[in-house]
Amino acid sequence: MNIRRFGATVATETERAARGETPPPQGPRRSLAMAVTENVSSCSLSTMWDWSHWSLSGTPPAVSLLDAAADLLVLDRNFAGALELCERGLQILAAEPGDTRDKQVKDSLCVIGIQALAEMDRWREVLPWLVQYYRTPQDMPHNIMEMCLLLYSRVRQSHVMLELSRDWLKEHGHWRPPGYGRVAELHLHRVLLPLGHLSEAEALAQDPLVFSEQQQLAALTAVREERRRLEQEEEAGSQTAGQSQSVCPTGNLQARPLQVARMLYGALSVVATWIRRIPFRQIVLALLLMSVIVLRLDPASPMSKGPVSRLLLLLRQIVTSVFRNPSTDRL
Repeated sequence: MNIRRFGATVATETERAARGETPPPQGPRRSLAMAVTENVSSCSLSTMWDWSHWSLSGTPPAVSLLDAAADLLVLDRNFAGALELCERGLQILAAEPGDTRDKQVKDSLCVIGIQALAEMDRWREVLPWLVQYYRTPQDMPHNIMEMCLLLYSRVRQSHVMLELSRDWLKEHGHWRPPGYGRVAELHLHRVLLPLGHLSEAEALAQDPLVFSEQQQLAALTAVREERRRLEQEEEAGSQTAGQSQSVCPTGNLQARPLQVARMLYGALSVVATWIRRIPFRQIVLALLLMSVIVLRLDPASPMSKGPVSRLLLLLRQIVTSVFRNPSTDRL
């Protein structure tokens, strides 16, 4: 991720949010770090790294680690090293009594840590990693919640953030801190609409305490377009199902004769193959031997000359009739 490009993206998205425009549709997945930093209107680099009021000699260790982690992330693209420095800085802050400046340093370290995890394609570890440093997801600042919403919506896992962002909005709804409207806008466009929670999205869009009139109009328009798209998909699906049901009976009737013909052909092929394999000569020889044995005739005896000759004549006629060539009969 390029930090300067991140600052330009922040400014662009801030202007878009001020005009009440809806976020651009999600395109193909590019880089997770770009997806995380994209559209984060409430994060400002000037506030994240504005430690000029501290002298170099009096710079806290956590701030030094923050600067080193930013250099590793942006210049060296050493994401594992940047994540390690962020964890060290967060451990230092956890061991010291916190104040407003420490909270800003903590949020900035978490931002860099999220970007490093996203660059290493370890986005599944983002929420468990953040819970180590925030007691509950409701304690996360708005810029961290925005980055989580953008990250999980970009990887098409919006359902992971559904309950978290919903609870965050309820927890902060009574005093509405800065960035509350941006989190609500991302919750509506990146979570509720993709998951089909149109009624909840419409109710949130109509809340005048969350959105301005222009933002309400843009959000309601997005809800109506999503509802129209879903209705068109349902109609197309029902028409396709009806056509398939109407075509199936005719197709089955046409397929049944073909199946029967294939089965008959297969059975006849098996019978023909079995007939071809029958050894007729061996069968004739076996019948002859069996007749000799059964009748107990001795071919050398004069008494068996007549029966044996008649049996041989009968067998010769049978063999001739079986192996007779049809063409000779015609002649």
